[in-house]
Amino acid sequence: MMLKGSCLCGKITIEVPDEFEYMGNCHCSECRKFTGSDYSSVGGISSEKFRYITGESIARTYRKSEETELVFCGECGSSLYSRKRTGGKHNIRLGILDSVPSHKPSFHIHTASRASWSEITDNLKQFEKGPNGA
Repeated sequence: MMLKGSCLCGKITIEVPDEFEYMGNCHCSECRKFTGSDYSSVGGISSEKFRYITGESIARTYRKSEETELVFCGECGSSLYSRKRTGGKHNIRLGILDSVPSHKPSFHIHTASRASWSEITDNLKQFEKGPNGA
């Protein structure tokens, strides 16, 4: 099954197969800044499987680091995804999906730097840093 997604103004639309390799919630300060929320729910998928349907020309990229690019809509500002340049992954912001994926987030990462007012109340696995300790 293919999942559709879009930004707030609808000028950017994307499509990915319902084949996320992982889905989780990131609590790092950078995700909080990029999304404007206490954490970011993302689904990781091979960059080769990501496709713009419309609006690629108005997508804007901010190079956060040598490895990571953050992509957002140049019209409405919606946070769309981060791209790992050498890792070949797109971390899709799950909130942009218009279709319902077959899975849901299964972990929390960077919990050591979560917002002080944010409380994790579910039983999902938690990592103080990334799942591999990074």
